[in-house]
Amino acid sequence: MPLLPKPNFAPRRKMRSFKFFSRANSPHGLRTGANRKPVMSKKEKPSPLKKLLKAWSAAGAEDRQAFLDLVSAEVRARKPAPATPALEPVPEDAANLIANGRYLLPSTIERVEAVMRARKLSPSGVMAELGFSSRDASLTRALAMKAALRLSVIAALADWLTAHEAEG
Repeated sequence: MPLLPKPNFAPRRKMRSFKFFSRANSPHGLRTGANRKPVMSKKEKPSPLKKLLKAWSAAGAEDRQAFLDLVSAEVRARKPAPATPALEPVPEDAANLIANGRYLLPSTIERVEAVMRARKLSPSGVMAELGFSSRDASLTRALAMKAALRLSVIAALADWLTAHEAEG
């Protein structure tokens, strides 16, 4: 079968004729290159402060006083209540506390390090004395980086600390 010639699909430019003058389509109109819409100057919108000042100047004396009362009531409502000293319950064995949850207190860290220096022990040696593996580095991390400890280690450390502080 013979090949037929391809039809010509080239776009045709159609010339429009405008019946009315339009600045957008005028050759002298203002256009931008990106959107081909006319460029218009934008009117600056008033800020909320300017709106408030305009409304204030237009308001009467009663309205102004009502507004001031409303604002002062909101300020009083946002103020914190007078601070009453909140008494936290202090446990009976507060002197014996060595940890806050699973984290050693800074004073406990100092006490443990003092006993370790006096007895020339390393944290792995202390763990061995507590009955845990000497390869367990949790006490080292707790002393150096303030990491969490297991509760069983904290309980054993409390007994160990009271026993060895009494010695030294």
